[in-house]
Amino acid sequence: MERKCNVFALLSLLLVFSISFYQQCSMAVMLAWTIVGVFGIKLSRDKNDKILYAMEVCMLLFFVVNALSIVFSYDKVEGLNNLGSLLPFAIVPLMAFSYSNNLKNNYIQLLRLFVIGALSASIICILAALLRSFHIVEGSLVFNPYVGFRNQFVYTHLSIFLYTNTFAMCIVFAAAVLVWALLFRNPHRKWLLYLGLVLCILMIFLLSSRTNVYALFVVFYLSVLVFYLRFNKIFHSIALLIAVTGLFWVFQTCNYRVLNLSKQVTSYIIEEDIVMDNGYVIHHPRTIENVNIRFQMWKTGVKLLRYYWLTGCGIGDYKGVLRSEYQFDGIYEAYQKGYDQHNQYIETFTTSGVVGGGLLLSIMFIALLSAIRNRNYLLFCCLIVVGLNMLLESMLNRFSASLFLVVALLLSMQAKHSDLHIERQ
Repeated sequence: MERKCNVFALLSLLLVFSISFYQQCSMAVMLAWTIVGVFGIKLSRDKNDKILYAMEVCMLLFFVVNALSIVFSYDKVEGLNNLGSLLPFAIVPLMAFSYSNNLKNNYIQLLRLFVIGALSASIICILAALLRSFHIVEGSLVFNPYVGFRNQFVYTHLSIFLYTNTFAMCIVFAAAVLVWALLFRNPHRKWLLYLGLVLCILMIFLLSSRTNVYALFVVFYLSVLVFYLRFNKIFHSIALLIAVTGLFWVFQTCNYRVLNLSKQVTSYIIEEDIVMDNGYVIHHPRTIENVNIRFQMWKTGVKLLRYYWLTGCGIGDYKGVLRSEYQFDGIYEAYQKGYDQHNQYIETFTTSGVVGGGLLLSIMFIALLSAIRNRNYLLFCCLIVVGLNMLLESMLNRFSASLFLVVALLLSMQAKHSDLHIERQ
């Protein structure tokens, strides 16, 4: 059994590293391959605990309700295409039903493989940025780090992944897993975990996903609190608090998108792209979208919610209805570029009505209940990452993000061993 487990784990790692070079793949897809590999050991049926069982049922019902919302859609083809992004809500719970024993027995291995995949992808991104920074000018090799390592380098397609937020969520969750291992697993090679944590921090800084920057620091501050409650070491806790606060100050003052957040709320800002061309530095002023447009889009979404709160407008028609409403409200940039709602809660209630929205909230509530009941640090961190991203992004219209949400929640719910209960030493 153990030998088979190792074979499947190695196969999963091979798949992780082979598909990571394709831009449209994400860490969530890698995690799915990992689960297929580890769960392929043995098919067994076992009754889940009630909270986990309720979570899986709610996920399945969420998919069913969204599938039924196609009935209320005029554009059935678009509805089926959009439903494809929600397939993880049907597939992953069914896998968990079938392989519940293996999920419980191998969840640490799954987390380890996930972290390895996240760190490997981070290294690939950094190497790609480094390579992009070298230029040959008049026969000489010139290194310009700004070109490859600008704060928004993922938006210049240097990332190997298509969606910034999904990748950033994976990195933040990987950081949470590393901190969890340091706090509760008592590892022998702590220096490896510290190095991995440093890499995660660097990647979040470079990715410049504002939502996940703040999610990372919420996780860190929660970790300091857990450290104090678990070990009751006041001076160590204060030192950690100061270190995290200092790191937050660095992000707040040096990260371009976080630094200019207050300006983006009220007005447009200009960024200057610097590229090397024949040895000269050329400035290309470029207007960046202000954050204030999100408040306008949310206001439009709330207005739609009033019209469609009962049955929803249907998963096939939501984009068209939203775009028309943008035009009516005079949000021309959102209309022209076809922006989504940038708020998953509003979008779900508008798309699938009070039943679909209620099921999404139920999933989050059940996870929170499980985290409180089991003092599950990792699940708390997962809820922070997912909850903040769904508040500021329309996550579930992408397959990779849906897959991450479903798998990360179910996997985190398994991390509730006795060593997770707070113990004073």
